[in-house]
Amino acid sequence: MGKVSIRDVASLAGVSIATVSQVLNGKGTRFSEKTKAKVLAARDEIGYVPNASARSLKQGARILVGVVVPSLRNPFFGDLVQHMQENISDNISLSIMTARQGQADQTVETLVNSGVHGIIMASQLAKPVAVASSLKKRGIALVVLENHDELLDADAVYASDKKGGRLVAEHLLALGHKHVVLLGNQVYTDNLQYRTASFKETMLAAGAKVSEVATRNLTKHAGRAAAMAVSITQATAAFALNDELAIGLISGLNAHGIRVPEDMSVIGYDDTDYAEFFRPALTTVEQPLWLIAETALQTVIERINHPDAERQVAAFDTKLIVRESTASIS
Repeated sequence: MGKVSIRDVASLAGVSIATVSQVLNGKGTRFSEKTKAKVLAARDEIGYVPNASARSLKQGARILVGVVVPSLRNPFFGDLVQHMQENISDNISLSIMTARQGQADQTVETLVNSGVHGIIMASQLAKPVAVASSLKKRGIALVVLENHDELLDADAVYASDKKGGRLVAEHLLALGHKHVVLLGNQVYTDNLQYRTASFKETMLAAGAKVSEVATRNLTKHAGRAAAMAVSITQATAAFALNDELAIGLISGLNAHGIRVPEDMSVIGYDDTDYAEFFRPALTTVEQPLWLIAETALQTVIERINHPDAERQVAAFDTKLIVRESTASIS
C-alpha cells in the first residue's frame, strides 16, 4: 500500500474530506458521535497520520517528542520538563504542552498533527486504552508517567504511589495520630487513586479514622481555602496529596491560629524544591524526578527506534523525607 492520505480515510469512513479534517482537528462538534466514531475507526484501521508526522526517521534525522503536563505552574511538572530538556541530545526536540483534566486526549491529537514521533504523557487521559491503541496503529510512541496495568499499548515510567501512600500512613501512625484528614482533589488521576487507596488502607487497618476534604484543584490557593474545613474535622494530622496543597494548608491553618506541627501535623507529597525552605520545613514524600524524566525520555526514544519491542515498564521507589511539619502527639 502506498502513502495513506486523508482522502483514504474519508473514503473508508464514507464521509467528506472536510468532515475528516474537522473531526481529526477537534472541530467536529457539529457531527454526530456515530460519524466521529466512523472517522476515528477509519483513521486507525489504515494507520493515517498527518504529513508532518508521516516523515521517515532516517539516520541522523531530528526526532520530535511531545510532552504533556497538567500545568507548568506546579513546580513538580516544571522540574520534570527542565530535567528532560537537560538530558536531550542534539537530534531531539521537545514540544511542551499543558492539558487540564479532560483536555489531554485532544492535546495528543494536536501534537500528532504537529509531527511528533512520540509522546510523554504526564496528564490524565480520558480514554487511555483507546488513545494508546490509536497511537500504536499510527506508529507513534507513547510513554505514560502512571502505572496503567491495563495499558498494554504504551510504555510506563512512574514512581510507586502505592508505597508513597503507605509511607505517609506509617509515619503518622508512628507519631501516634489516630484521626487524620486526607486533603485531596474532586477528581483523581490514576496516580492519586493509588496514593490515596494505599494511605487509607494502611490507616484503617491500624484502626485509625480518616476524614476527607476535597478541593477544586491541587494548588496552594486551594489548600489555604480548605484550612477551615480541615480544622473542623478535629483531626490531629493532615495528608495533602501534593506539596502545593500542603503549603497552602499550613498558611491557612496559621491564619486561623492553628500551629503546625504543635496543633496539627501536615505532610505533603513530591518534595518540590521549596519544601525544604518553607517554614516549618515540609515533611513530604520524594519522587526521584530526575530518574523519571531521564528514563521517560530514553524509553520514548527506544520505542520510536524499535516500535515492535516488548512493552517497557520502569517503576521507581518513593522515599519519606521527615522535616518539621509533623510531630508526635503531645
